[in-house]
Amino acid sequence: MEALTFAAAAPDGDSVTAVTGALLGALYGVDIWPVELISRLELVWVMDTLARDLALQITESPAGGEYESGEDPFWWDRYPGW
Repeated sequence: MEALTFAAAAPDGDSVTAVTGALLGALYGVDIWPVELISRLELVWVMDTLARDLALQITESPAGGEYESGEDPFWWDRYPGW
């Protein structure tokens, strides 16, 4: 967590810390973050759902593809812009 403390000292600390946190999470995975810290975030469940759905779309394509129909009938209702 020293990286986040260092990033927070930057002139634009909020933005730098957010990017640093995202990079650390991508590098080490979700288990790097203490539950006590994550549970205080206001929209953590939204971020978690979006991240899981993005990973699911990339790996299993529940929305379907150009030549196949999707497995999840509600996928387009959740993400109508795709």
